[in-house]
Amino acid sequence: MMNPFTTIPAFLKVLGEINTFNRLAPQLEKARAEEDYRKEREIILKGTSEFADRITEKLGFTVTILGEENIPDEGPVFIIANHQSFADIYAIYYAIRKFQLGFIAKSEFEGFKPLATAINYTRSVFIKRGDAREAVELMRTTTGMLRNGFTLAVFPEGTRSRGADMAEFKPGSFKFAQKAKVPILPISLEGGYHLWEEKGSYQKTHIKVKIHPLVHYEQMDRKQQLAANAEIEETIRKGLEELRALPD
Repeated sequence: MMNPFTTIPAFLKVLGEINTFNRLAPQLEKARAEEDYRKEREIILKGTSEFADRITEKLGFTVTILGEENIPDEGPVFIIANHQSFADIYAIYYAIRKFQLGFIAKSEFEGFKPLATAINYTRSVFIKRGDAREAVELMRTTTGMLRNGFTLAVFPEGTRSRGADMAEFKPGSFKFAQKAKVPILPISLEGGYHLWEEKGSYQKTHIKVKIHPLVHYEQMDRKQQLAANAEIEETIRKGLEELRALPD
């Protein structure tokens, strides 16, 4: 049962930080209008890094990062990670500090204006499942963004596991990297579900992040990529098991 005395203040803190990020809108719109993608990425990175710092402090959760040496100095890359919780997004922003990062997000978030605005300004994109025409447009949009230097992340399970288990990855998630010809950065995430999903109420937690070596997907042929899809999924699954074995 939700504890309103902890959950509502936590929600308001998150909303406040989303609104703070959205104040970057004039700078981002100017850079976007001028097609100054480098400047736009710099503004996004600064905004999301500050957002992650403030969120972790205000919500009182901690993040342990393993494998930071595997983060390339610059993007674009396509990030693939398992998905336990809403908190996974905060954790990835906290871990990735070298380049801009956006997400392929569920279209359901479009209904919450402050969040939808922030999603747009991070160069994230919405996905509408089951719509073939939208799928074609999504592929065109994401390919163009990746080729213009913007990094994107996807959760191939398709939804939050809301617990420690990891579901099978949807193979279509890898097509974005295949089409744009960019490397893949696999990430394992553990512990985020304690923040909300475990009890349906806010509680402090410790999130563990493992960043795996970069996979040069763009250098592979189709057969090699198909094999790499399974290997990346297994890498993330094994990384998750390793993180569970670490002390909280």
